[in-house]
Amino acid sequence: MKSQAPRMQWMDFLRGLAVLLVVVLHANTGHIAGASVDWWTDVNRHLTPFRMPLLMFMSGMLLHRSLAKPLPIYVWGKVAAIAWPLVLWLFLYGFFIRSGIGVPDDLVDYLATGDYLWFLMSLLLCYAAAMAFKPLASRFPVGHSWGYLALFLAMIGTYVSTGAVHGGLIGSTFWYGAFFFLGAWATHMVSRWVKVHWAVVVPLLLLTALLANMGADDRSLRVGTPAAAGISVLGIAVILWLAPRLPRGRLVRCVEWCGRSSIVVYVAHFPIIILLRDHLFNHLDIADGPRVLLMTITSLGLTVLLVGLRPWTPFLYVMPGHQRVAMKLR
Repeated sequence: MKSQAPRMQWMDFLRGLAVLLVVVLHANTGHIAGASVDWWTDVNRHLTPFRMPLLMFMSGMLLHRSLAKPLPIYVWGKVAAIAWPLVLWLFLYGFFIRSGIGVPDDLVDYLATGDYLWFLMSLLLCYAAAMAFKPLASRFPVGHSWGYLALFLAMIGTYVSTGAVHGGLIGSTFWYGAFFFLGAWATHMVSRWVKVHWAVVVPLLLLTALLANMGADDRSLRVGTPAAAGISVLGIAVILWLAPRLPRGRLVRCVEWCGRSSIVVYVAHFPIIILLRDHLFNHLDIADGPRVLLMTITSLGLTVLLVGLRPWTPFLYVMPGHQRVAMKLR
């Protein structure tokens, strides 16, 4: 168990980093936060190939643990930990933000696009598709993982070759969900990859930085093309190598802590940003630069506060009584 602890720490760090960067993105999106700053937008464009692909990749790395459980436990776990907060925050968001009586005013559009909760919807679809691998996982514990790689390539290829899956929840699932299965494939290889010599990784780091800089002005290098997929994979590989080597100072430990409650950050940050925009920042006569900075700091602060309150509000993020039900399913 002790030998696995450092790995779990850096995995928590990467989950926390990715989801906190989502907060930073939305705090500087003009139609969401009410203001944006050009240079901050450029930074976010540099991060686009890595932010959500990394979050999906990290989720996929844990798939083998889920598939090792009995099927009823597997299904119930996803209902309790993903579907529950999805539905609950759908109603909270609809009631407080989108003028619905417990649901958004345009439920059909909401479900078609996923709105800000699209990640949880896509994640559920990925876990549902992954059930097909459960018989293979028990019969071919090592070889079956190549099926994940094949599915990754098929999903990316489908997205690139046809417009039928572009846009909305389906498009997000085909593109970003593909990285979920890439993570499932790479799980048993990561431990070897993070030990390679720095001389191998430094050129890859420089290449990633160059391509990300080019992608800031070229959307085809950020999403939706074979080149964009390759850049995302390259960036994830570099990030995976770097993460275990970061000194575990206070900031890194804080990000790890957020990563262990990434569901809190994800579901809570967007309503916080909208409420701040409508009830505070829209009434302040300040320039866009200070507005975005204050929006970002305040949104991050309030979101992290909710992470701290999670022990007293667990029902907002996981179904009450889920452990009792899981025991009965064994």
